[in-house]
Amino acid sequence: MTFSFPVALKLVGRRCLVVGDAAEAVQRLEALARAGAELALVSASPTPDLRSRARELGAALAEREYRTSDLDGVWLAVLCDQNTELAARMGADTEARQVFFCAVDQPSPSSYSHVALVRSGPLFVAIGTEGKAPALARRLKHELARTLGTPVVSAFVDALVRLRENAPPEARAALLTREAARFRLEGGFVVDERAE
Repeated sequence: MTFSFPVALKLVGRRCLVVGDAAEAVQRLEALARAGAELALVSASPTPDLRSRARELGAALAEREYRTSDLDGVWLAVLCDQNTELAARMGADTEARQVFFCAVDQPSPSSYSHVALVRSGPLFVAIGTEGKAPALARRLKHELARTLGTPVVSAFVDALVRLRENAPPEARAALLTREAARFRLEGGFVVDERAE
């Protein structure tokens, strides 16, 4: 059995294509916008909310069916609709062009799968199930968000970032290791006040 190779893609300024008509397309556009991507949306029948969010996020919107030429200059593509024929076609098109592709809830034609993310400033935890058990990933995301998505954790992460920026290079690794050791998950987040 083979497994996915997890990476954290840097999408700032890279053109990303979302294809779809409803709420899932809104979510993907918002996630890509947070990553700084240049957004393109193809939607034959966009909902009013999708049209509005696309405009707010600065996405180039084409109100029509997907065309292979929509992949010109695209680095990553997402199909949000449950259309197996379109997923297979886009899978072949993206493979030929070496574009990363995900058909949401359709792992077969996809070259990557989305992961559930929990963020606290620059800290993030990604939860993936190879695209095979997304409900479990969503549940784990919810549980981790209750613990990691607190102001206490955010402040702790920010303090570590500042410490790293200001620590002398020769002492950085030991200092950060000691401070990070204060982080505990014990039914909730705990900062151990004792130095270790």
